[in-house]
Formats: sequence, C-alpha cells, structure tokens
Amino acid sequence: MFKNENQEPLAGGLLAGTLQTGHAVGIRESLRNQARRRLQRQHRVESVNRFGSRVWFEFVDELVRHHPEIADDLDRRLERYAALDHGLLAAVGGNRFAASPVRLVGGVR
Repeated sequence: MFKNENQEPLAGGLLAGTLQTGHAVGIRESLRNQARRRLQRQHRVESVNRFGSRVWFEFVDELVRHHPEIADDLDRRLERYAALDHGLLAAVGGNRFAASPVRLVGGVR
C-alpha cells in the first residue's frame, strides 16, 4: 500500500464540499419550483380552456401586442398546432394532460 505524500486538503477543503452540497440543494429546489410552476400553468390552462377559442385568441393576441418580436414565431407555431390531426391526437391521449402523480404516504401495513 502506498502513502499519499500530499496531505493537503483538496482546493477549498471542507468549504468546497459544503458549497457543492449547497449547490445541489439549490438545484433541486430550482427544479421543484419549475415543476410547481409548470403544474400551476397546466391547471390555469385547463381553467382558461373552458372558456373556448375566443379567450385563447385574446390571450395570444395580447402576447403579440406586448411582445411584437415574437409574432412571427408564434404564428408559425400556431400554424403547426392547427395542422395536427385531431383524431390521431385523441387516439394517443395527446389531447389531455397526464394524470398528476399520486404519492402514498404511510402505506398500508
């Protein structure tokens, strides 16, 4: 067995490990926040969708009025979505959101 001649701690030592751990916790929290915002957005879209296509048009039109630089990109994307096959989309379940994950806490014993 050979002996490590350099007994110096790695650059940053214990502080580096603490910072890495803190960074990992920060990343996890950021991912949780993104997931929470995405789920909130999904619920809001479902709610707005009940009003029908007129409300969606007003929403898209408002986006373009406030952010005119996205108008061409938004129109191209809207054209692609409008060209989707409605029957095929429904057949594969692409016309509705997946069920929210359910977590069992405590479980049955």
